[in-house]
Amino acid sequence: MKFEGEVQVPISSQELWEYVTSPEKIASCFPGLKSLNKEGDEYKVVGSTGIGFIKGDYKASVKFVQIDKENKTVTLVAKGNGLNSNVDINALVTVIDNPTRLKYSADVKVSGILASIGARLMDSAVNKILNDLFECIKTKASNR
Repeated sequence: MKFEGEVQVPISSQELWEYVTSPEKIASCFPGLKSLNKEGDEYKVVGSTGIGFIKGDYKASVKFVQIDKENKTVTLVAKGNGLNSNVDINALVTVIDNPTRLKYSADVKVSGILASIGARLMDSAVNKILNDLFECIKTKASNR
């Protein structure tokens, strides 16, 4: 599944860039975050979330695989499991100038029980999680 979105952020693009390249800061917006630990070049995340009637804990590893300062883009890979499912995410996050915006494009692959609940329900649920995540980043980055 492919997801894309954009949110305008009322701060300078440099301030937003500094915020989104700090995993510790953006992690606070992960759904139901319980813990975040750095292990080597990866971040281990534990949290709890739900899609529809399926709710529970998840564990994920998140890695910034490329940070391009010149173009203000971050490529990240996340792999998680929980809720009797596995999720793989490859995402590109871009900070854009005039006005300052945070744009994202994510390829999400889901297997297990979550995949069996149907594409329409999954699309809307994942869109909501991503929208909530980026709105949270917008709010927290603007109020630092």
